[in-house]
Amino acid sequence: MPQTWRAELSARTHGACRGCILCDGRACAGEVPGMGGAGRGESFINNVCSWEEIDVPLSPHLPEIAVAPITGIDENVGGALPEAEFHDAMVRGAKEAAIYSCIGDGVPDYKFTDGVAALARYEQKAAIIIKPHPNRMILDRYEMAASWAEAVGVDIDACTLATIEGKAALERKDAAQLLDIKRNVHTPFIIKGICRESELELLEAVRPDIVVISNHGGRVIDALPGIAYNLEMLAARARNFCGEIWVDGGLRKRGHLMKAAALGAKRVLIARPFIQGVAVMGAGGVQKVLQEQYGTGA
Repeated sequence: MPQTWRAELSARTHGACRGCILCDGRACAGEVPGMGGAGRGESFINNVCSWEEIDVPLSPHLPEIAVAPITGIDENVGGALPEAEFHDAMVRGAKEAAIYSCIGDGVPDYKFTDGVAALARYEQKAAIIIKPHPNRMILDRYEMAASWAEAVGVDIDACTLATIEGKAALERKDAAQLLDIKRNVHTPFIIKGICRESELELLEAVRPDIVVISNHGGRVIDALPGIAYNLEMLAARARNFCGEIWVDGGLRKRGHLMKAAALGAKRVLIARPFIQGVAVMGAGGVQKVLQEQYGTGA
């Protein structure tokens, strides 16, 4: 089905998104802040390509679909909407489409509190995924969102994210720090940002309820393998140390979702396609993207 609304994206985002027919990171390579991937954008590009390339039987069942944690509309999406309006549209759109939400955080604090306010407005539970601030700040943010937290976790690979570097005291989390957070929250605990074999040791030590196989959409480190290959390599062993596996990065069509399910993902997180839909169509953009791009929706 033609996605004619994509022609409006460049104007709506002041050039931050070109509205490519296939959102694969080539046109926006290196644009961080922006919609692109770090460096030459190869990790972003590899993510999308990996779902096309990987040879696995398609699952007959789709995984659960969720909006990934998204913040920083001014820096990354050309100010297409004020942050509060964006979160309102995204949470409302997810509710109307009967899919899950994730809420992220950033600097200034309104990038988090606007998301929490939207959850409260629409009485929606969500996975609250917080950047690797000092533990006290993570737990403070968890407490602010506890009424709406389906699960809570740490986006561990965001510690070197260019859009927040220098604005907050982010830190590389070790097992002891993650265990401290896990002990102090009363929901399932998530570790997001696992994409290397060496990181299985962290999972073994922490035993999170949920692991998200992700390289932050290619926005942190350049030239990483595509995320489908990471999921294939890590899922079976990661399952020994967690209850569920989710995956994030480069999923652009229904077949990609079916491959993710076949490789062991219970839930997939989708960001850029939903950002694009909401930037042009508001809350209705979530359902439109699900129908046109993934052949699903409420």
